[in-house]
Amino acid sequence: MGIAVRNGKASDTSYIRLVVSRTAAAVLGGYVVTYWAGAAAARIAIEWGGMSPADGGMLSGLVQLVVYVAAIIFVCAAASMRKAWWVLAALAVLLIGIAMLPPETPPAP
Repeated sequence: MGIAVRNGKASDTSYIRLVVSRTAAAVLGGYVVTYWAGAAAARIAIEWGGMSPADGGMLSGLVQLVVYVAAIIFVCAAASMRKAWWVLAALAVLLIGIAMLPPETPPAP
């Protein structure tokens, strides 16, 4: 049976800060990225894929499930919390941009 031992050099406050930051990034950052991933997926499915709004909503829910699990796994596996926060922020900005794009204008008859 393995025994997990944390670094004896790290102070208790820095260890607590690391755990709180990792948890906040996984839960809150993952939630923000997941929310906007769902909105972007629904928009792409409805406008570009020709799906009905109901089907786009179903696809959005499935995408959100996969994205949230992947975000939590990524944050827990990240070597640096700074990198994890930057990646979550960059993904959120990208997905907000996709979800908030102005609609395409229909072709003139």
